[in-house]
Amino acid sequence: MFTTDFSRAPIQGQAAALVLAEGRLAAGKRDGVTWRRRVRDGSIRAELVLFDAVDAARAAAEAHGGRARVLIAEERGYTNGVWRAEDHTMAYNERFHPVATELRDGREPPRVAEPLRKPRRDRRKPPPRRWTIFDSESMFLGATRYRHPVAWVVTNRHWWQMVRKMNRMPGTVWHGVYWQWPFTLGTLATYRSRDDMMRFARMPEHVHLMRWIVRDTVNATAGFIRVYSSPDEFRRRGEALEEERDAAAAAPLELERVESEAQFQEFLAVSRRADPPHLAVPLAEETARAWFAGRAAADIQPELYLARRGEQVVGRTTVHADAALDAKLGTRATLFGATWAASEADLVDLLQAIAERGRRDGSDEVFGPAALLPNQTGGVITSGFDQPGFFDSAWNPAWVPAAYEAAGFTAWNESDTWIADLKTAPEPAPPEAADLDAAGIRIRRASRLRFRRDVAALRTLVNASFAQLPYYTEISRAQMREATSGLVGLMDPGLWLFAEDATTGAPVGFALVVPDPLDLLRASGGKVGPREIVRLLRRDGVRDAVLIIHGVAPERQGHGIASLLWRELGAHLRREGYRTLRTTYIGRDNAGSARPIERLGGRPLHGLAFYRRRLEEQDD
Repeated sequence: MFTTDFSRAPIQGQAAALVLAEGRLAAGKRDGVTWRRRVRDGSIRAELVLFDAVDAARAAAEAHGGRARVLIAEERGYTNGVWRAEDHTMAYNERFHPVATELRDGREPPRVAEPLRKPRRDRRKPPPRRWTIFDSESMFLGATRYRHPVAWVVTNRHWWQMVRKMNRMPGTVWHGVYWQWPFTLGTLATYRSRDDMMRFARMPEHVHLMRWIVRDTVNATAGFIRVYSSPDEFRRRGEALEEERDAAAAAPLELERVESEAQFQEFLAVSRRADPPHLAVPLAEETARAWFAGRAAADIQPELYLARRGEQVVGRTTVHADAALDAKLGTRATLFGATWAASEADLVDLLQAIAERGRRDGSDEVFGPAALLPNQTGGVITSGFDQPGFFDSAWNPAWVPAAYEAAGFTAWNESDTWIADLKTAPEPAPPEAADLDAAGIRIRRASRLRFRRDVAALRTLVNASFAQLPYYTEISRAQMREATSGLVGLMDPGLWLFAEDATTGAPVGFALVVPDPLDLLRASGGKVGPREIVRLLRRDGVRDAVLIIHGVAPERQGHGIASLLWRELGAHLRREGYRTLRTTYIGRDNAGSARPIERLGGRPLHGLAFYRRRLEEQDD
């Protein structure tokens, strides 16, 4: 029941403020600490520390070297049973706590005792995380003292259903539990707003458990809840949200180097907060972690940055350089990639900050977005914004190209991705033996058993076939290993083909098409764990394909080898029931590469371009 007197509650219910700190907080009892607990948010190691005074919590957070978040206790909370100062009643309130819209409109919240639907079992996997524990604006800290262990078992019937549903709520950030002797179980849960917390409180699963717990003292003898909120959350209740957004937009944009696990998780999550999940292409966590750990296959390791306006993260980018690309373009360029911003104004300011960084480094220009090189992945889509991205491609909102132009960039190497509907495509005829004999080749499928040799052969052919392209730099062995690290699980051997000379057996042509795993990656937020690996090996739900690269050795071009490879690919795609085939970007000046997919009824899907800016232009 509602109360403002927590004098009989446990020490966790009497704190005035708490600090969520990355790592360990250098504060003790002399600094006002009353209770502390180590917690984990995915790969982030943090500590929750309670203080007896707000000023003490703020001072400890300011002195902390890593990320820290201060949340202040609200005056009103809940107590029941022997932890209740007023009496020892075990009961629930007549009505729920009102949310902001109910307060604004003068409406009463629903009654707690209203009829409930039966809690439903929901086995759906929660969506990818969009927030870290340091994005919490409100926190629920409570505990229940159960009468005996049997009550724990009964609670468990609906507990996991409630947690699964809570984790699917868009406003949920993090949750944990703690135990105290003998039968006390505590709950820690953080949210993006107090309203998100109150919506959770109204879930049938939570209400059912709450009613069961306070049923006299049969199941439990005490309980408490404290609600903690950030200063911003306190202010938000009395100020217009539009005014806060205007103030945040007026703050200068600053680049913050990603140096901790908490910052890295925010680097991964920030784009999920705004991009439509059915369109966007998630950043692969394994790739980004290699950048963060300094293990990228690059001579100069990329630096990862968050773009902040005050406390709010509004963008991200990498900054790096590559001597081979500089030599190819005849310049000295600062490269950037994995670049994302929340709005057009944020992107313009982020690009200006990148240009300033390039100027400080003595570069002639800035170039991107490339992750890490144009012949790996990157680019900005310039058309087809309503069409979803796909594996190894890009996607961005329609305002992004205008932001690059506003920041002084010009488009370079304009290209297109392509798509063919295989259900309506002309029926391809697989090549016959006479066709192969006339071209002097045989076609061989790649194999998982000889994966390393096939990767080596692919690297040799790719470097030979694309050396003349304006953006292409030779792929090193390390870069090829990195690019093909997950291919052994993803590959369909019938879609990775080599054309070999019929006499010598030397590879003279290739085509690499892979099943598109993007739906799996969207569901996991770009993370490939055991579940994703199993589904990839089974190709569970993967019915689309992506052309990664294809080509023919220069000395054998013009002999119909590419056409024969594509006839074999087309037959396999139709035979295995693939629905669509998409291609990574093909330059508009390279019509020959687009011709095979045109024969399958293909059409351009997304326009794509890289962007360059000469740095001396601003100085003139």
